[in-house]
Amino acid sequence: MQYSYVATTRTGEMQRGTLDAASPQEVKEHLQELGLIPITIQVRNRKGARIPGLGAPRHGGFRVSLLDRVIFARHLSIMLQSGLPLVEALDVLREQTTGKMQEVIVSIRTDVMNGSSLAASLDAFPKIFSGIFIGMVRVGEASGTLERNLDYVAGQLERDFDLRRKVKSAMLYPTVVLSGVIVLGTVLSVFILPKLVRLFTTFKLELPFATRIFLNIATFLVDYGWYVLGGAVVMVVVLIIVGRLKAVRPFLHELVLHIPVLRRLLRGMNLARMTRAMNILLKSGVPITDSLSITAQVVGNVRYQQQCTFALTQIQQGGLLSAALSNRRYIPPMTSRMIGVGEKSGKLEESLAYLAGFYEGEVDTITKNLSTVIEPFLLIVIGIVLGFLAVAIISPIYQFTGSIGR
Repeated sequence: MQYSYVATTRTGEMQRGTLDAASPQEVKEHLQELGLIPITIQVRNRKGARIPGLGAPRHGGFRVSLLDRVIFARHLSIMLQSGLPLVEALDVLREQTTGKMQEVIVSIRTDVMNGSSLAASLDAFPKIFSGIFIGMVRVGEASGTLERNLDYVAGQLERDFDLRRKVKSAMLYPTVVLSGVIVLGTVLSVFILPKLVRLFTTFKLELPFATRIFLNIATFLVDYGWYVLGGAVVMVVVLIIVGRLKAVRPFLHELVLHIPVLRRLLRGMNLARMTRAMNILLKSGVPITDSLSITAQVVGNVRYQQQCTFALTQIQQGGLLSAALSNRRYIPPMTSRMIGVGEKSGKLEESLAYLAGFYEGEVDTITKNLSTVIEPFLLIVIGIVLGFLAVAIISPIYQFTGSIGR
């Protein structure tokens, strides 16, 4: 039988491929002999497609909003806790949802009716349900704690949704202000100033230096504006494509961790997600090695994925999580020490919960203060732009009225 796999090297590089083997365990052992750390192993049929119910992304291109996933996990958890059978709970969810999410739920319900587990049915939609979501459901089904695990997942998704909402809200004010300044400058330079200049040249007035600069900018935008816009669009598309290249992503992900204004926010977000995912998985009974593998997929930044992979390697060699994370770049000393305290006291889940709460609170504080931090910079930029516009437009008007007086 053929299996597809996703694994990581000791340095954290992702590798994908296929192997012929008698069982998933044989694939796992072969990958370990090659020095790879298995993350997912899935059955493939003879045509090379993954078998439905065993991780087949039949609708892998589907993408649904985070809010839809929050509602799905929370409502399913509540209905299962109330004693409703899984198939009936999925029926209720299907009736309550619309669009792509409804199609996803219909497919999941069909798989469950045909004998697949809920985790295997969710695994058919890897772009919708994350590794932590599927892993928690799989452990819950095996241990009889599906309702509780879904509750944990719903809580995590709700925290992610709340965090994204706060970050977007914090960035809304500076985005609107800068957009307004750009629009105002463009309107004045393209539509207003050229008309005034024609009037001034009729009276043979020498235009001030600021006005000449502004006029040259306006002329350039009128003549080449569409080329500039097209070039900007092409540049953005190229940057997005380049940013997705495996060789470039680590560099870009490290670069964003050093942006002065956003550095603390981005590091806090990754640490919060990392510690919260580990807390939820360990609390649900997932082994620490599997927890680190899943967490490496959940954390968004490549550098933090590498931290998880390195820790996994050290633990497989008999080390401790706290030792693996100590003196590591981007992992604060407080984090490794708190984890060490949890390991010694047998309360690692509680230590991770405390760290997750701490970093989530820190991110919340940063997002609340982000507008306050950016506002002085915005005021300086706006003042310079508006001052330049005022000088460029008002100065020739004064010269014009003075020449009439003479």
